[in-house]
Amino acid sequence: QDVVAMSCLETAHRNGHWVILNNVHLMPNWLVELEKKLDEYSSDGSHSKFRVFLTSDPSKSIPVGILNRCIKLTNEPPTGLKANLKRAWCFFSKESIDDADSKTKSILFGLC
Repeated sequence: QDVVAMSCLETAHRNGHWVILNNVHLMPNWLVELEKKLDEYSSDGSHSKFRVFLTSDPSKSIPVGILNRCIKLTNEPPTGLKANLKRAWCFFSKESIDDADSKTKSILFGLC
């Protein structure tokens, strides 16, 4: 998985894509390599649209350098699927959903 992730990061870095790496807390040794690679991208100058998203459970094994450069979000879902969906949809006003293009609406529906 680390080889595939690095390949995706390299392509995204050059072409301005977004990459999401899920459950990074499961690979604490690889996170050090990821931190070095992100430092390298920063010094080389990445594509302006390049983004990396990481998901993780709370963990002390995530390098401080990664944590310092990230915007951190936490999400504690309510119990039950119905309550979770209702909470997710409540983040968006009816106007913002109505004004969104069909692709954005599809993404919102998929995420919520």
